[in-house]
Amino acid sequence: MKKNFGSIRQLKSGRFQVRYRDPKSGKDKTARTLDDRALTFASIKEAETYLLHLKSDTLRGLSPYSKAKAKSYTLPAAVEQYLDPDSGSRLNSKPLRSSTLSGYRSLADGYIYRDLNNFCLADKELTKITRQEIRIWFSQIQGQCVSVKREVKTKAHPARTWARSQGLVKSINGRISPDVIEAWKQAGAPIIKKYRDEPSGSVQLAAAYRLLKAVFNVALEDEIIESNPCRIKGAGSANHPERVIATNEQIAALIHEVPERYKASVLMAAITSIRASELFGLQRKHINPLKLEITIEHQLTGYSADLEMFVPTKTDAGNRTVAIPSGLMESIQIHMDKFTDPNPDALIFTTSNGKPLYKGRRSWFVTAKRRLDLDHLHFHDLRHTGQTLAMEKGATVKDLQRRAGQASEQAAQIYVHGHNKRDRIVADSLESDVQDVIRKLQQFNAS
Repeated sequence: MKKNFGSIRQLKSGRFQVRYRDPKSGKDKTARTLDDRALTFASIKEAETYLLHLKSDTLRGLSPYSKAKAKSYTLPAAVEQYLDPDSGSRLNSKPLRSSTLSGYRSLADGYIYRDLNNFCLADKELTKITRQEIRIWFSQIQGQCVSVKREVKTKAHPARTWARSQGLVKSINGRISPDVIEAWKQAGAPIIKKYRDEPSGSVQLAAAYRLLKAVFNVALEDEIIESNPCRIKGAGSANHPERVIATNEQIAALIHEVPERYKASVLMAAITSIRASELFGLQRKHINPLKLEITIEHQLTGYSADLEMFVPTKTDAGNRTVAIPSGLMESIQIHMDKFTDPNPDALIFTTSNGKPLYKGRRSWFVTAKRRLDLDHLHFHDLRHTGQTLAMEKGATVKDLQRRAGQASEQAAQIYVHGHNKRDRIVADSLESDVQDVIRKLQQFNAS
């Protein structure tokens, strides 16, 4: 396809290549990366966008392949170049999703560019940032990463909270007996407050450090700097807090508490170990009642403002088939008969208005967990719960990785292997948990 400024052609590989005429030399050139490697594009739209930007740069007298000058090449400019899909900085990596880009920019604004007692990396020229300045930046922010206590708001009756703390009752929902109310009053009607540790920011600091190190690595490859100043041992890793594992009683209570159209989603999340975005991106065509399997080929995007409803799975391993117990399949079929459109492309779970369950449309779960005094439990914790249940049934590490769609593994686990047949064994072993949750749910409904 010829343009006034250049042309686009499709290679035998199926990718697209851009050629343009250099205004200074008058010669035709092939678009290349900053480190002088062949630059191709997956779609003609990407190639056209690149050609448009290239034309704009050359008309302004800018050379897209010249190395940035130290005087004007600040750290924010380097970060933006790293995040820009058209810069060629991340050619060997997958394109960043919009949510990932937003997360990286938040890390840059909140941590990398933070003003620390009149010291700020954002004011520095990239080539002049030293190892000592990186250590100063990291140590000062690390000193601010202090965990604080925050009160957990709950809608649970204070008498129930008090009675549970005294061991008088174990139930987390249902009617409170008059005897418990009276005992609570006799004790002075105490209000028991619960607190949880607010994240200190150490996990985000480690992520910011990894981003900063990656940006300097690109500058190093482009020969803009001679060495990477990010050399703090262990700075890129952080200890994540232990996730909460829900009990079968808590799962049943949550299912009982949420609106009917969301009950099956809670059970699926706790048994299958799939990501929330994968769960709410499931369509009718992904459910196979005969084989007792669900197929995951994409995930629901995070926000309604995103251009596409579906995006690729988090990793290549995310494209998978997950075997499920027969009791769970029965619950899914009951749900689909009542709430899911017969169209094969219809979403399994939607709002009452038929809209996708983006991140901002899951307040029903928050409401349910607060009523049950389970404010510490997050929807993502159900994924960890499913993995723990499968592990207790004898699943190997490979089984867990395959089931959850995780791509990485530790070197010590390389000889542990999973198989489709093993996945069926794991699924069948979870049947007792499905039935236990259903029995407890029936008890809640009867009370």
